[in-house]
Amino acid sequence: MTRGIHIGRGAAIALVASLFAGCAQLQSLDARLQGDTVEPEPVEESSTPSETSGGAEEVAVRPLDAILADLQRGEYRQGRRDLDRYLERNPDDAVARAVRQQLTADPVQVLGEASHRYVVQPGDSYSALAQRHLGDAGLFLILARYNDSTDPSDLRVGEAIRLPGAEAGEPAAAPASDEAGAPARRSLDPAPRPTRATAEALALPNAPLPAVRAPETDDGPTAEQLQRRGLALIEQGEREAALRQLEAALARDPSLEPAATRAPQLRDALVNDYHQQAILRYRNQRLDEAIALWNRVLAIDPAFEPARSYRARARELQRRLEDL
Repeated sequence: MTRGIHIGRGAAIALVASLFAGCAQLQSLDARLQGDTVEPEPVEESSTPSETSGGAEEVAVRPLDAILADLQRGEYRQGRRDLDRYLERNPDDAVARAVRQQLTADPVQVLGEASHRYVVQPGDSYSALAQRHLGDAGLFLILARYNDSTDPSDLRVGEAIRLPGAEAGEPAAAPASDEAGAPARRSLDPAPRPTRATAEALALPNAPLPAVRAPETDDGPTAEQLQRRGLALIEQGEREAALRQLEAALARDPSLEPAATRAPQLRDALVNDYHQQAILRYRNQRLDEAIALWNRVLAIDPAFEPARSYRARARELQRRLEDL
């Protein structure tokens, strides 16, 4: 019996080795995935338990808002498991990916090292503070982790926390003594989702969010200033950062040149470069790297269909290789 088991394992190892022996085998498996002989997997957008063999798992996928509610209560471990399961069914949900990145990214790297002390006042919450200081209430998770909080719902009046960036005139003095220690809010609003703009910013590598939301005044950078920054970043080889500056300039002045010409060119160049790099890694069986590059492509241009198609094939290859 022991010998038979040993031979079976050897055969399995040989099968896996044959899959990774060269590009030809991977391409053959890829070709079979696209042919009629392979039964299609359930469509991500709509499937029912009766259409798949994993009916119980389909039912177990919880809505994103319910997962966010758990995370807001500090149930990070369960929320992370449910979020991973949700993303298996909805891999193109950029907002859900932004939620997961708030759980996995280094908060200091994202929000910046510079911070100032803030004393919690009645009515405060991490989501309200994230809205005020980061421009998006949906960033409450990473702001809580920035303060080493394991429960974003537990914020106490008089508690000293830190907020990213320079001080902006918020109260630093302790509140009345009879309020100190009480929950800042008796009940919390439903946990907010990150905005689409936040999701796009988090998806880009080495793109920290602004630590403090700039006030809506006329003193902010003009379209021309943003354009100059973008053109300078192009010269420095920082193409993704340059694209963000040029797009910000065009948001203020859509007809501004050369931003109106350079931004689409730069976007296309980034998308094509990353796509070609991803294909090369895909053919060399480096599937994780290929998928990461296609994620970057879709963060820059969500409508770029070749990246979506190739990424789905790479994920399917991963699943099939894991099942061997």
